[in-house]
Amino acid sequence: MARSAKKAPPLLVPPIRQNKSGSWGYASGRVWCLEKDLLGQTGQDQLFAAECADDIRRLLLEHKYPQQETLEDMVQAEACRLYGLLDEVAPDDGYHQVLVLGADAHNLKLALKAALLDQPAEAESYRDRLLRPSLIEGDLVWKALVLGEKDALLPDWAAEIADRARADYQIHYSTEAMDRIVDRGISAIIRAITARLQDPWLAGYFDRVSDLTNLETLLRVRHRGLTRDYLEASLLPGGLISSSSWLLWLDLDQTELMDALCPTPYNCLSGYAALYGEKDAAPLFARDRDNLLCDYLAGGFSTLSGAPRVLAYVMARTCEFKNIRIALAGLSGGSDPQSAAALRRGTVKA
Repeated sequence: MARSAKKAPPLLVPPIRQNKSGSWGYASGRVWCLEKDLLGQTGQDQLFAAECADDIRRLLLEHKYPQQETLEDMVQAEACRLYGLLDEVAPDDGYHQVLVLGADAHNLKLALKAALLDQPAEAESYRDRLLRPSLIEGDLVWKALVLGEKDALLPDWAAEIADRARADYQIHYSTEAMDRIVDRGISAIIRAITARLQDPWLAGYFDRVSDLTNLETLLRVRHRGLTRDYLEASLLPGGLISSSSWLLWLDLDQTELMDALCPTPYNCLSGYAALYGEKDAAPLFARDRDNLLCDYLAGGFSTLSGAPRVLAYVMARTCEFKNIRIALAGLSGGSDPQSAAALRRGTVKA
């Protein structure tokens, strides 16, 4: 008698509260009142025309960012308020979870590197770079993975990803491979949560996130002359384009790859098949990738009431955070103002 195939263990996901008090109608009403505080096109023009940090501070205060000691603190405080609002008004935890899990991926990778590379002199700088808001408090990640405190227990889903990443590192001693394991694990959890929510608009957004990440990976692999196995191990699950297509496109020449991208939603990025690898091409690709996502988000504002309307507001505000940091880098000497303006992300229009 043939032996049945061994079933894969079920994917661990964060605990989810469903049917919370409130409704999307109520949440949409809250958001309608808040949308007027988005920077919009005019506000972002002022942001990149700012001549000093005080100009940016005044602009942010006008648009209801919390007063804090530094501009970065203002952005962090607004991010915590924004995602706290989503956690409060969403009738299902899943919507909040899928939007903050990217920060958890970042924090897990930083803490794992700090622990496994055993660099105590740099430990505090790692800790300062932990992102908020996230599902797991940054201090807990730090205590569990770096300090190894027995009472600091990660949630099962995070512990599973961390254990897989550490085990791989002990075999290959590659932090890059470890990062891929974390990214793929978090992406699979996001995919599982969005599938349960059965929200086509949100699923479409994360399909595009996966595809655009995979496109950038493909371009980087082609530019660096890396292997098919490397590409296969790096591809995120899900998306509108299959893994087999990405692997097939690895061997195409530039013109063939551009032709392959033309019938996809990413046609406007097809020129990077030839440009990627040139000076400043990678940050420009990141800008155009984000702008493509912004265009998709704008569709959420066409919904009078519902999850897309609320999520579009949250994501539009989040896009502002990136532009604020780009503008600050131009003022602080991290890049010149013209270079910073060239990396400016588009505006999600309410």
